[in-house]
Amino acid sequence: MPRRWTLPLLAIAVLLASCDLLDPARPMTHPDTEVFGNLIELEEVGHDGPAWLARVRVGMPRAFLEAEQDEGRPSPSLEEGLVADVLVTSDTVVLAHGGGAPIESIALGSEVAVVPVVGTTRMIGTSNVTVEARYFTDFESFRRWQLPGLARPEDVEVARDDPGLVNSDGIERTPLPLAGGEVLYFTARLRPPASGSDDWLGARRPGLPRPGEGEVGVERVYRTELGGDGWTPPAPVIFDALEDTASVRMTWIDEDETTCLVTVESPDGTWVGSAERSSPDGPWRSIERMPGLGDVATSDAQFLAGSRTKMVYVVQRLAGAPTDLWLYDPKIEGTPMPLQPEVNTAGPERSPRVGPANELYFTRGDRQYVLAAGELRPVVVPGPHRTVITDASPTGDGKWLFACIPNFRPVELDQDIYVAPRLGEGRIGPPIPVDDWRP
Repeated sequence: MPRRWTLPLLAIAVLLASCDLLDPARPMTHPDTEVFGNLIELEEVGHDGPAWLARVRVGMPRAFLEAEQDEGRPSPSLEEGLVADVLVTSDTVVLAHGGGAPIESIALGSEVAVVPVVGTTRMIGTSNVTVEARYFTDFESFRRWQLPGLARPEDVEVARDDPGLVNSDGIERTPLPLAGGEVLYFTARLRPPASGSDDWLGARRPGLPRPGEGEVGVERVYRTELGGDGWTPPAPVIFDALEDTASVRMTWIDEDETTCLVTVESPDGTWVGSAERSSPDGPWRSIERMPGLGDVATSDAQFLAGSRTKMVYVVQRLAGAPTDLWLYDPKIEGTPMPLQPEVNTAGPERSPRVGPANELYFTRGDRQYVLAAGELRPVVVPGPHRTVITDASPTGDGKWLFACIPNFRPVELDQDIYVAPRLGEGRIGPPIPVDDWRP
């Protein structure tokens, strides 16, 4: 069973022993730690917009204590009366009952878990800790997401594994909508199980192999189109001479469906390639590596609107290093070159997608942004709290945004594709699962 969650609570307990000589009224900076306990009070407060103060009585979760006792392990003790005052804002991701929810849906007395915003943890005296929440979850949601070793019988869920649908328990990502959203290309792969004895998760689609022992899952591209009876069963997109062990992810395709850009991951590395075919119904030729992008790891290339030479793509200059977005324009001396500091930071930037007016959608960490008309804005989903978006691609007419929204599951997030109307300035309407969406 994972034991890493013992440490934050022990850290708080240790800190308490050192607070006797401090001014009890003066907040003291403290290393950020996850906080567990019971929600005892909830009050809406003003804080530059909607915000709530959640008071949590700090303590070890019952499930964790029971597991420790069953295994004969001592559990850490905490000073009685330790309370955490947690600021929950519109920028906090709130999870309840396994998904996004308003903070008020978590009942008083419930066990909760708090992941703090970096640098916000403070101790006041010996009995009070204050944090701003990056994630605020009921403990059941947190346990299923981060503590699969504490599985319970009720954790068994109805499998979503229908290959005739787009979304499943696997990974569905990189949506590429055409024809106003009525044609959709996307990438799929199976999601690894939480236990080595379990099967891989997701739809067993044509052309998508189940990984063998010691293997990693590969990605494959699929196409579906919307008709009178809904989406057609996703059909595999087959590229000539593609090795079975290589992953392929389509990241751009023209409206004629005859030219595309792909990311290939193979033992030779990760690189951007292109493929063509003579007609929308014809077979795809083999993938050719794109010239001019350098010898570093490259991925997720996008041609700029109205161009077949200028592209933005992802670069990872060193293994394990954060990724950045780069521009390639053969007509500009000095390219490829990184995008401006407003886009590239010390964090990982990835998943660039280009809109019809050359709006640039991209992800930084677990946040989605759009750069339009020189202004950088977060992509905001309606609701009292932040919704995580891992990928976003607008339709060619600019009316709709196809976006990936994750379910928080162990080992790897379960990503599904949603559709929302674009409202401008980074705002979108309520997202709908793509299988249920009709324009």
